[in-house]
Amino acid sequence: MEGLLCCAGKWPSRSSDVEKEAQELVRSLQLEPLLPEGGFFRRTHYSDMRTQAPWGESRASNAILYLMLCDDVSKIHRLKMDETWHFYHGSPIVIVEFDASVVGQVRRTRLGPVVEGLCPQYTVGAGTWFGAYPEGGLSLVGCTCGPAFEFEHFELGRRAFLLDAFPDAVDDITRLCAGEEGC
Repeated sequence: MEGLLCCAGKWPSRSSDVEKEAQELVRSLQLEPLLPEGGFFRRTHYSDMRTQAPWGESRASNAILYLMLCDDVSKIHRLKMDETWHFYHGSPIVIVEFDASVVGQVRRTRLGPVVEGLCPQYTVGAGTWFGAYPEGGLSLVGCTCGPAFEFEHFELGRRAFLLDAFPDAVDDITRLCAGEEGC
């Protein structure tokens, strides 16, 4: 596990304790790189039950563990289904939602320990553009989707569209959408 890298290709300045903890979490939870978003994940549940979704029959739900490190971000994207985020460990994360139904509206939700007055769980509605980032060294969260997530139900944001639609959110878009064209 030596030389474990952030998806950005490096470990920005951090303590060796954070690096050791991240390596141990990746190893013990059997996490793999999550591309194209960033971070590490493992699918922990994939329902055998079937349900009727707007796009056709689908598995009822799924769940993943998701570890975000240092400069990792969950790039701006949208899903065809609701996604509930659950905080488990580490630094709080910020979920940034871009509401296309209200021109320019951006909402930031801090997910973290309830004993620190933060939300331990938060649901992003289907069709909402959003991204997320950790406030510190690492964050371990879970994500649950119903109906189940499939990559064909995932759309990565386009930088030009987002900057046009949300001109007051340049900093958020720049942080969560690093590519010139797409995120």
